[in-house]
Amino acid sequence: MAGGPSSPCIFCEIARSSSTSTTLLHTDDKVVAFQDIKPSAFRLKTRKIAYRRQSIQRPLSYSSLIDFSSTFHLSGVPCFILFGQLILILLNRHYLVIPVEHIATVKDLKRRTEDVSLVNHMLDVGQTLLKRDAPQSEQHRFGFHQPPFNSVNHLHLHCLALPFIPKWKHMKYLSLGPLGGFIEAEKLLEKIKPL
Repeated sequence: MAGGPSSPCIFCEIARSSSTSTTLLHTDDKVVAFQDIKPSAFRLKTRKIAYRRQSIQRPLSYSSLIDFSSTFHLSGVPCFILFGQLILILLNRHYLVIPVEHIATVKDLKRRTEDVSLVNHMLDVGQTLLKRDAPQSEQHRFGFHQPPFNSVNHLHLHCLALPFIPKWKHMKYLSLGPLGGFIEAEKLLEKIKPL
């Protein structure tokens, strides 16, 4: 596997849980998972619907889009009231799973059992998190951006509960064939499988 980064790496800081405010969704000796800061599969939906006060677990109050501390559950769906509108927080998710050890990109993975094992473990963690946190989502997408299309030089698996919100964000997750782009986790596993 690859050596250490040449400059400070934000994902290495997150993996070491040092001086970041990132909430970790999963951590073990090999990988760490957290919410993407610019999710492509998360949305708020506004609905004017009738609701009964007794189905609400917390008192109704106005909230801001920045502070979700006034959220409550209505029939099991997290929501809040903003300017008289009921805002439903749909649970589509976009998580990142990163290795604790610094590996720059998919190009640094080799046809080795340990690299296949790492990617399989990353995929298992991502699938488990999406099954837990977005059970209503029928479609998931798991994959990696390849250089020069990766945003951070630390290997990270994108775990998306679809649909993409907004829809045009799907373009960020297209395979561009020999140019790179996005590679599905299963295709990467085929590519690095030992001969």
